[in-house]
Amino acid sequence: MTIPKRFPWRLFSRIVLIQALLVLVAVAASGVAARYFYKQQFIAQVESQLHVTLKSLTQDLPGDLPANVTPSWCATHSHDSSFRLTLIASSGLVLCDSHHQVQTMENHLGRTEVQAALGSTSGFGQSVRYSETLSENMLYGALNVKSKGVFLRGAIPLSNLIASLQILDSSLIGFLVLIALVLGGFALWSGRKLALPLGRILLKAENVAHHQASEQEFEEDSFGELSELDSSLEDIRRDLEAKAENLNREREEQATLMSAISDAIIAVDLEGTPLFYNSRFAVLFGGQAVLRTGNARLWELFRDPEVLDAFRAALKGGKNTAISAHAFAHSEGQKFFSLSVAPLRRSTIGGVYGAVGVFHDVTALKKAEQIRIDFVANVSHELRTPLTAIKGYTDTLEQDIGQGRAISKEFVEVISRNTARLMSLINDLLDLSSLDANADNLQRIELSTEEISARVLKQLSGAFETKKQNVILHAGVSNVYADATRLEQVLVNLLDNAAKYTPSGGQISLSWERTPSNEVLLKVSDSGPGIPPEHHERLFERFYRVDKARSRELGGTGLGLAIVKHIMQRHGGAVWVESTVGQGASFVCRFPGALG
Repeated sequence: MTIPKRFPWRLFSRIVLIQALLVLVAVAASGVAARYFYKQQFIAQVESQLHVTLKSLTQDLPGDLPANVTPSWCATHSHDSSFRLTLIASSGLVLCDSHHQVQTMENHLGRTEVQAALGSTSGFGQSVRYSETLSENMLYGALNVKSKGVFLRGAIPLSNLIASLQILDSSLIGFLVLIALVLGGFALWSGRKLALPLGRILLKAENVAHHQASEQEFEEDSFGELSELDSSLEDIRRDLEAKAENLNREREEQATLMSAISDAIIAVDLEGTPLFYNSRFAVLFGGQAVLRTGNARLWELFRDPEVLDAFRAALKGGKNTAISAHAFAHSEGQKFFSLSVAPLRRSTIGGVYGAVGVFHDVTALKKAEQIRIDFVANVSHELRTPLTAIKGYTDTLEQDIGQGRAISKEFVEVISRNTARLMSLINDLLDLSSLDANADNLQRIELSTEEISARVLKQLSGAFETKKQNVILHAGVSNVYADATRLEQVLVNLLDNAAKYTPSGGQISLSWERTPSNEVLLKVSDSGPGIPPEHHERLFERFYRVDKARSRELGGTGLGLAIVKHIMQRHGGAVWVESTVGQGASFVCRFPGALG
């Protein structure tokens, strides 16, 4: 018999032990019952023979009793030495006895068999007891002979019964041992046949409970009910595995979806404990150690009453709540979120068990709105300044003409200069508008870096010569793939800025380089005062100036770097500044997909 590696020994041992105990009890009970039945049958047979013998002896009794009986009558009529015959008077006096002297014998009226004979309708009574006279167990039978007025009693020793019982016990023990061995073997076989399917069922139940696959298949059993139970459990296991797999897949899909969503999402229960949150929420609001411990509460994550009230309205009142452009302090600076909170309801009962909040980052929109507001304010300010000058000087000229005074050339120059500044500002604004709307069609062609650089440097040579600035050109790349007009505009703006902020006798360098990724870098460096780091991020915003007074004095519109940024973005590139205070500044433009 092959025993599997994971045989259910405990179950098997219990089944076999129970069957073994039942077999032992059954065999012992059978042996005792058989011995008792044999003993009773033996005694009944001896009793019947004794009754017949005593009835036959009544025919040999003397005619006149008890006077004519002799002491030797009992010994004469006792046909066997083992058979004891006693004649007893109705008074209980022993008249004769085949094995004992009557003079020493007591009254026998109270003997059990005599009393039984008196009370029996058949006149016969019997008893089994130990004989003090003969010192052994005897079967006594007494027959009431009413016509003679005596009791005829016979006694047979039970030594034959004891010997027969000993023989019976030996034979019965051997037979019962054989039966026990056979039943024990059957108990082992049936125990194994029961333990295997039950063990398989228990193992499968354990695997189902621990969400594990079955490691071993047991042999088929012959018990139909257990097979059906095993089959049903196997169906349940497969169904649970399929449901668990679907649940895990849905959970993974949900986690992937939640992670892919750019909005921060958190769901809490009625106690404010997070049920789940996506990675975006962990990044934005999970910096607190309390969230990572797993014991966080909503009021520990947010201190803002408006946010907490929105969640309370969903948890307690089941209401949807929305908050627009709410400010949150963040390690990267202040951020703005629009918050939508909705209750979570059970589909069966309909009660609220939690709430989910979606934080939509509107920082960019808020910044764009602020930029728009600042842009309008800056444009208004930039337009008002030259217009105010033009209006003032125009009014003065009108008064002079009205009074017949000569027209001042200085006034006309101021009006002309402010008109030119106003036109420049409007042209830059229109240019930016065109770039924002992608209204211009870029014509990206292969351009010679040295040729276009020389052309722009010649165009700005007057400004360089006025301040006696030294300009160095290094064309490490022969060609660049770009729009000629827009590239020239980038060079003009960057070189014009460099000329304005580089002191007299300073140096300006223009270089073209190639990166390992086959990109082209345009770098314009100056030896000016440099730009503090806190201005680097906003330097390319419209109308943003590091030194507003000096910028206006130098005649800038504040839109040149913004135009450069938009042009580079249209080319699929980027622009940034590298500067240290007191060591000048370098503006770097990256052109992707360059040729050369």
